Amino acid sequence: MVTWLNLFRKLLPGRFAGRRFILGDYHFDLTSFEGDVADWLNKFPISAANVEIYLALAELFRRRGEFDKAVSVHEAIAEAEIAGHSSAELSLEIAQDYYAAGVLGHAEEVLRRALVDADEDHSRQAFRLWLAILESEQDWHRAVELVEQYGLPGSGGVRLVNLYCEYVLQVQTTLAPALVQKVLKKARKLGVGARVDLLGAQIATEEQRFTAAIRSYKRLLRNDPRRVHLALSPLLALVQREGQQASLLTFLQRLYPDHPSVRILEAIVELHQSSGTALTPKWQKQLELQVMSGDSYPLTLYWLNQQQPLSASVMAVLSPALQRQSLAESDVHQCTECGFQSEPMRWQCPQCESWETLCSRYESKIVQDQKKVG
Repeated sequence: MVTWLNLFRKLLPGRFAGRRFILGDYHFDLTSFEGDVADWLNKFPISAANVEIYLALAELFRRRGEFDKAVSVHEAIAEAEIAGHSSAELSLEIAQDYYAAGVLGHAEEVLRRALVDADEDHSRQAFRLWLAILESEQDWHRAVELVEQYGLPGSGGVRLVNLYCEYVLQVQTTLAPALVQKVLKKARKLGVGARVDLLGAQIATEEQRFTAAIRSYKRLLRNDPRRVHLALSPLLALVQREGQQASLLTFLQRLYPDHPSVRILEAIVELHQSSGTALTPKWQKQLELQVMSGDSYPLTLYWLNQQQPLSASVMAVLSPALQRQSLAESDVHQCTECGFQSEPMRWQCPQCESWETLCSRYESKIVQDQKKVG
């Protein structure tokens, strides 16, 4: 064994700093490989004694971007039929080689066989990798079909809802409205996520089904108030169009104690202003508390206008300072899984690839604070 290892070391001169692998009672430092893979495999046929070194070598090739060599090594290991290294496991490695190389068609073909022939654990891994490939290609229709056909626990829920939504956005202009609604209904039946209600409301508005749009926006606010910044503005425009301001005011006043967001209070004040009614002492107190927080430029201006009128020169100085401190300038979207931050709203986190985890940092903090109180 010592002689064999010495020969192996001699043929692997050191360009890549060593990774240590245990081989029997010995430690082997994998450093580098240059030359033809086929010649190497002929000199040192794959066996139970060296298979771990070959696996490490294939991983080194993948990291170096030499994907053809990685595939060759993994295929050779599969052909050697070494105990403890199933064909399904090696098929997944080959698929990952193709995936890393961007040869997605080959990767999918390997994964298709693995889904059918592998055991449950390897089928699950093949499913997840194939779904990641389809998402990277933005092939939403096939992604939906894959989940519906082979869906495994953990693959549904919010992820599937968003696949449906992406598919609808991709084909909305070519599918008949009835088919779009059928896909949205499938997504809504899953009973998770906020995006389907928002998308449903937007599509209903485009189709001038304003009452249905209002219902969807209200359902979104009840189910996930962290999305209040996405729903309130279009909802206010719709209720003003339909003359349902009083109904929305009642709805928001009931929602506010559970989610005391400055954005909801801004809408309550706006609805009072549009109806010409004054705030009750209860809501005046809430206004003062929110003004003290410094999060809302509109509410601060509203409160200032209730006081003794300030001169134009004073307002000229105050206004820019207040606006810079307001929520509109400071809030960002933050991923609840990995902490990634983004000013624009994203439904999939570009860092950890989770769906619907990017939320308003301000609204998320309110939800957390309310849980502590409750």
